[in-house]
Amino acid sequence: MLHRFVISQMSDAGIDRDRLLRECELPEWTLAGEGVHVPSRIFSRLWEVGEKWLDDPDVALHVASRYQLAATRLYDYLFASAPTVGAGLATCGPYVSAVTTNHRFDLVPETASETTLYLEMIEGDGRGRELVQLWGLVAVLTRSRRVLTTPLDPIRVTLRQSAPQRLDVFQEVFGTADLVFDADTDSMVFRSADMERPLITADPVLADVLQPLAAALPPPPPLVSAWPERVSKALAEAFSEGEVSLDQVARRLVISPRTLQRRLAESGTTWRQELDRARLARAAAAGPVSRERQAELLGYADAGSMRRAARRWSMVAHSRSAGPAGCQA
Repeated sequence: MLHRFVISQMSDAGIDRDRLLRECELPEWTLAGEGVHVPSRIFSRLWEVGEKWLDDPDVALHVASRYQLAATRLYDYLFASAPTVGAGLATCGPYVSAVTTNHRFDLVPETASETTLYLEMIEGDGRGRELVQLWGLVAVLTRSRRVLTTPLDPIRVTLRQSAPQRLDVFQEVFGTADLVFDADTDSMVFRSADMERPLITADPVLADVLQPLAAALPPPPPLVSAWPERVSKALAEAFSEGEVSLDQVARRLVISPRTLQRRLAESGTTWRQELDRARLARAAAAGPVSRERQAELLGYADAGSMRRAARRWSMVAHSRSAGPAGCQA
């Protein structure tokens, strides 16, 4: 379904459809049937080719801003039949496998005034990844705008990609000038008050009918390594600057401490385990130094505290399992 919509938009923009399918190694029959999934690398390839052939670095923003409801059938109906913006966005996470096994959405109330929608990609890198993530965020935003009577704009957008040469299209499409590039997450931060706004398409009867279908969907893909890896990077930076705490690392990752702990728990680890793992790596890199110097490097009050912590280190895993393979969209 995703491929059909994107291909139709690129064809309307002037790309030869048959040539595009050949270039992306996408058989015609995959677009004719229902419930067909193809490797996610093909979806990324569609965007890479579209950007090149249309000579449009903002192709993902342009296509996603033309997103039409019902393009993804059940996934869209679950959203549109919800009573409020927040309830609609909350369907993105648990039912994302209706359209892809390569992404995960999480709607997190960070504070009383801010709620963040995170988009995680399981497999993919390079320019294809950047374009797919932009598509995902803007498509969800466009879908939300189509079921409201007044504008909906995020108050802040964070993107893992580097800043483009021109920001005007980003600012116009997202509706905000607060764009954070080279961030640790791809996300949109909304006013929590906006989550209570009613949808003009709310339909409790349809929502009840759809629930058995939604319940049969597989669970969203696990994020086994993404957050531990980000915490590891943030810890290394925190150690180098001399301040290491849960609050400080959470600020670096632009999330609340509570949310950080929850995301680590979803990944099968804890803040304490990741802190110990980082200290173990830093101790190994320090080489043969005195216990007192090691304690100083690792942020302990004294050598005795470090020795007690060393007993825990033997329980810290030295490797992480690889993420799931064969993702599809």
